[in-house]
Amino acid sequence: MRGYDLGDRKPKNEALERISIAPKVRLKCLSAPEFRPKMEFLYALLENDELMGCAITKVNGKPAIVGSDTTASLTFNGFLRSWNNVKKELNAKGITREGYGDWKERFDPNHRVNTSNGKSPGPESRRDMSRTYRLALMMLSIFVLLIVSFAIYGSPSFLLDSFWFTAGLLLLITLSLVDQPHFSKDANIFINSITAGLSLLLVQSDDRDPLFWTFLTVIAYLLASSYALILIRERTLSTEPRAVQILSRVNRQIGKPEVLFSALFIWGAARQFTMSAPEFNALLVFWIAFMIFDIPAVASMIEGLFDKDSFEKREGAIGYIISAHSSNLYTAELSQTDKEVLGSQVMFSDLVSRLMHSGFVFRIDTLADSVWADIVCERAAVAPSSSQQKLKPGVVYLDDSVRQNRDNFAGLVSAGTTVDVLKFEYTNFTEVSVGELLEIVQGDSSVVYQVTDASINQDALSGPNKTRITIGEAVQLGVWDNTTSRFELFGWVPNPTGIVNKVTPLESTEPLGNSEIKIGTVPGSNYPVIMNKETAVTHHLAILGVTGTGKSHFARSLIRQIADDELRVIVVDLTGEYKAMFPEMQNIICQDDSEKAFCAIEKLAGENAKFPNQRNQTVIASQENAIKSAFYNSIKKFLEGDETKTVLELPDISNKSSIFEYVRWFFWCLFETSKTKNNFGRRICVVLEEAHTVVPEYNAMGSSDNASKASVNSIAQIALQGRKYNIGLIVIAQRTANVSKTILTQCNSIIAFQEFDKTSTDFLSSYMNQSHLKTLPTLKFRTGIAVGKAFKSTVPMLFEVPFEAEKPAMGKHTP
Repeated sequence: MRGYDLGDRKPKNEALERISIAPKVRLKCLSAPEFRPKMEFLYALLENDELMGCAITKVNGKPAIVGSDTTASLTFNGFLRSWNNVKKELNAKGITREGYGDWKERFDPNHRVNTSNGKSPGPESRRDMSRTYRLALMMLSIFVLLIVSFAIYGSPSFLLDSFWFTAGLLLLITLSLVDQPHFSKDANIFINSITAGLSLLLVQSDDRDPLFWTFLTVIAYLLASSYALILIRERTLSTEPRAVQILSRVNRQIGKPEVLFSALFIWGAARQFTMSAPEFNALLVFWIAFMIFDIPAVASMIEGLFDKDSFEKREGAIGYIISAHSSNLYTAELSQTDKEVLGSQVMFSDLVSRLMHSGFVFRIDTLADSVWADIVCERAAVAPSSSQQKLKPGVVYLDDSVRQNRDNFAGLVSAGTTVDVLKFEYTNFTEVSVGELLEIVQGDSSVVYQVTDASINQDALSGPNKTRITIGEAVQLGVWDNTTSRFELFGWVPNPTGIVNKVTPLESTEPLGNSEIKIGTVPGSNYPVIMNKETAVTHHLAILGVTGTGKSHFARSLIRQIADDELRVIVVDLTGEYKAMFPEMQNIICQDDSEKAFCAIEKLAGENAKFPNQRNQTVIASQENAIKSAFYNSIKKFLEGDETKTVLELPDISNKSSIFEYVRWFFWCLFETSKTKNNFGRRICVVLEEAHTVVPEYNAMGSSDNASKASVNSIAQIALQGRKYNIGLIVIAQRTANVSKTILTQCNSIIAFQEFDKTSTDFLSSYMNQSHLKTLPTLKFRTGIAVGKAFKSTVPMLFEVPFEAEKPAMGKHTP
């Protein structure tokens, strides 16, 4: 026993659970940790940081611990609010210090924090009874007891010599209704024991049977033990040794007036009248009726019948506010669970400022023993005088008004949000998908975000209750500037519980500037995605995506938009697809020049195949001049002509090496024409369709494939130096793995359609963040991500390519 008393030994959880049943306290109260060194308490706070949802803030310039803005912190927020209310009640002398200690031992986080009267429920549910009800019940009980007593005796003689009357009148009624609401300390037990002992003196010596001595023994035990506890106790009960805690709690249950004096009352009536006598039955009925009316639930029901402001009589009332997460986010416990309130507009007056809040229910959580509703508010105002009588503080009412644009409500800002990435708790009031735009009002600005991902998380509510929520992810595009038709980044995070809505459509857009073209719109909106075609060409553009994603369709549409009198487009197409879709596009190398060039390439290859000392340099020089002349004449004719776009078709030959030599000489001549002739006053855009066949990666070539390497080097020269000579590239490829990185890395603008392979993802990670990379495998048909120097947006942006029915043009095409 001494080991237990000193705290060196502790009972097992099974034993503590059985012990806690008798005093009706929570098991945790009997096994609460003790923080003797200060560091133990600090480490306990750190250990429970994420579990309880703690957040550090400043109050009056000093750091303070509060509940965070997540639903998981409801328990912690509720605990702080309840603790604060009880401490206020203690300071106002509403409860004793021992009562305050008793509350701490019996606190249950599943209890509602705010009751209908704005006070926290105490450890004794009897405190829910109002003083008026207790007084009325006491007076009515005395009156009924006097009537019953007169009916039994027919005279007032029972007032002085009847033990049962003394126990019933002075003890059962008075102490149960006056002392019991504040019954929490050892002194109460001591006084009850003295009173009960004095009442036993009314029993004549001849009537002192074994039950009398049993009662006397119990009373003597309570008298001695409670007095001893008064002498030895110096601290709050929860900090006393375990043996003292158990003894005090057991005494409190035995010494309660409703237990001790009920036993004396029934024993006195049975001793005097016998249990079969009608007098005893009358007193027993009185005692049963009294105990029923003394039950808190019955008391609340009866009070409600006479209370004009009772919850059930308040028109439109659906519940009570139990927690405030911020100035615009509250949680209510619903009392009218039969009503469909999800999405309903509500209003309430808070308990502190008495301001009237207007909002709507955006989430319902069903717990094991209650239903919670999360309410988001958009404004708080002083309640008009006509509403002050209607709105009882803390009570939530249905509002007949309808929230404007409620169907655009997408959710609330969630934990984990940064300046660049928004995390939001999604609601199902509106459909949201990857690529769509959301907005959050920040002061006078409307910050726009683009959805990139979503996940389903498990969120803790109260106790063992949990729920699953959808957390969306979106990247910041910024604040739309209509004068420049671009987004400007916003330099701060949104409000912790800010409202997230679907973006408001643009009323109008400014006309496109010089060299600007619209390549698509953001999904689900009319926000344009604008590209500067000059920048895209001169700084090179890569269009990436697997087959069947709309990549080639977009490229053909882009060619139609960028080709004009000043910008000439040359498509290197090994598939023949462009010639089929653009019948007006002729081969840049005419048939005669193509045959001359190929013949010269064959002769040159034969001469170069000889040993160096056997080569005829005159033949080599003449064949090179023939190749240059054939290509130069065709290039000059195209640049000085009226056609704005053309295609480089390769001769139908089986010699792969000769094909690469053909391509190499063409690009050498094109680059020389740019350097020496300035493209005859034009700008040139070279489109490399199926780029992996034209500019393959070096590791995809054979060790002896010198022709293909030379071809890649000639095109790489344009990629590296072409901007100085008004010549640029558009590289179209399915996968980046098989395309020359020397050329790809020179592309300052990227349009990425659906991709699956890791190599492409690794390459694109230099242009976009992880939020966008995660969307690549799930991008829809004709949906891409635009990023880079050529686009007005400073961050990657998902966009939809408008569908254009492609019909072969008749005759020449004029853009």
